[in-house]
Amino acid sequence: MKNSGIVKEKKSNKITISMYKESACSHCNKCSDSTKITNNFTLISDRKDIEVGDIVTFEMEDRQVFKAALIVYIIPLIAMFIGYFLGDSYGFSEGENIGISFLALVLSFLGIFIYDKKIVKNRMEESVKIISIEKKEEK
Repeated sequence: MKNSGIVKEKKSNKITISMYKESACSHCNKCSDSTKITNNFTLISDRKDIEVGDIVTFEMEDRQVFKAALIVYIIPLIAMFIGYFLGDSYGFSEGENIGISFLALVLSFLGIFIYDKKIVKNRMEESVKIISIEKKEEK
């Protein structure tokens, strides 16, 4: 998956990029910059030629993107089903089973959040590769 953005901050080998929205009009100059930016992303790069204000194009392995989508979309759904059937196996009422399934959903999101902050963030910072750099225009 390829994406691009503008370099907002550089501290040693950590680079913070404000990513552009992926749409047909994301790189034109007709609207304000605030509507073009989605969120900030930090990556690790040893490239010395990157400066604040440069526009960089970077790439993440498709396997990593697919794995992240699987974790975020499928695991909570599975957790809801497991919660419901677990409650049902203990003889709870229909309403209690639904409540347990939503509790399992919340717990799965909490688990994903912790997993993301502790494990995935470090791996993702290192797995992203910079493809090209467009230098900022000097005025």
